[in-house]
Amino acid sequence: MIKLTSETKVGLFVIVGIALLVIMSLKLGGVDIASDEGYELRMRLDNAIGLDPGAAITIAGVEVGNVQTIALDGSKALITIKVRSGVEVMQNYTVALKTSGLLGEKYLALIPSIKPAPLLRDGDEIKSIAAYSDMDRLITALSDVAVDIKKVTGALGDVLGGEDNQASLGSIIKNLQDITGSVNSIVSENDVRFTTVMKNMESFSASLRDITEMLAANKGNFNATMTNVREAMETLNKIAPNVDSTASSISKIAQRIERGEGTIGKLLNDEETHRNINKTLTGINTFIDKAGRFRTFVSYRSEFLFDESDTKNYVSLRLQPKPDKYYLIEIIDDPRGHRTTSKKTKVVNGQTTTANVTTTDDDVTFSAQVAKRLGNLTLRGGMIESTGGVGLDYHMFKDRLKFTFEAFDFDTDRETHLKGGLTLAIHKYFFLTAGYDDFISDSGLESAYAGIGFQFEDEDLKFLFSAMPSLNF
Repeated sequence: MIKLTSETKVGLFVIVGIALLVIMSLKLGGVDIASDEGYELRMRLDNAIGLDPGAAITIAGVEVGNVQTIALDGSKALITIKVRSGVEVMQNYTVALKTSGLLGEKYLALIPSIKPAPLLRDGDEIKSIAAYSDMDRLITALSDVAVDIKKVTGALGDVLGGEDNQASLGSIIKNLQDITGSVNSIVSENDVRFTTVMKNMESFSASLRDITEMLAANKGNFNATMTNVREAMETLNKIAPNVDSTASSISKIAQRIERGEGTIGKLLNDEETHRNINKTLTGINTFIDKAGRFRTFVSYRSEFLFDESDTKNYVSLRLQPKPDKYYLIEIIDDPRGHRTTSKKTKVVNGQTTTANVTTTDDDVTFSAQVAKRLGNLTLRGGMIESTGGVGLDYHMFKDRLKFTFEAFDFDTDRETHLKGGLTLAIHKYFFLTAGYDDFISDSGLESAYAGIGFQFEDEDLKFLFSAMPSLNF
């Protein structure tokens, strides 16, 4: 492999850096150098009030895209939406303008049909539009109810308002009087039946007398029952002093509690105890909230060093208590080890000789860094590969591409270890990486590299590390 001088390597690295700065400038300047995945669909609504660009597009409650533009097309609102790649929308889908909650934001829901149909492609239009949103239907229903109430009150006004209707009302009252007279006549004509009812009541009274006589016959049993009741009362009278004593003890205990004596008294009456309990509850709530926000990521990557024809492996643990701050712990297996060169002088037969001695340390090193994110830029610092160092990461394209630069091992016996590279996320869990490691080395350790890795979030570790103290900066 062709060996490049340090000046050539630095020049190449500067060229790469300038190219990256151009890409960053284009991105920050609003120039779109990468298009989002997905395809666009159109629809025409009679009323798009409350719907804004960026509003969510859902299927079965799952967000699958968002509104791109809203424009006026004749007397209708022309809506352009973008649906994520991999989401299939058929021609017989129905669009409904809905509201999230009673006073929430508007969004568009795509309602599937039970019948199969051809798929829509980029630029196609959805024809089936639901008539009203949920809130519009509610307002329409309330309007219908108000109209019905108005009709009822109007009808009552018509019935009671005119002279003819008042005459009709008087006729109704006269009819009621006639009905009352008829009832009185019926009662008079049924005196015989009422007499029969009275005889039945007399028979019922006779039955009650028989029951009374039966109770008299069982008077002895009743007396025995009363005797048992009296004995029970006597027993209660004997217990009463003990009850009084118990009540007195309870009263004394209540008085001590009211004075703030004893554990329960202090718990209920002492202000300091109240404050301590409130502090404890606040601490518990803070811990639960902190545990909910704490995130942990585990990753592994392997980098093939072309000059060494061997791999350099990393096992990483990222502890992230906040979205803009995290701690990074790594174990690195470097086949080159950590080499240092020193000069040793020997005197043999009166002659002095000087030789360079290279020492290789253990090939397993460790990193422990603190990182802070500022917009698209992340600054890191701490221990890198068992030596002090700093690093920075620049995130692009919604964090799918990351430029990384590290400087560490500031040993006076050798050049500073500089490493630069790019990391590209190709999947939710997998990523590719490439770059140049130790590119100004004076010990022959420089090498280009390329590799692959994976990363996942571990929910089980978050509660273990959420109790650890965090640094605020």
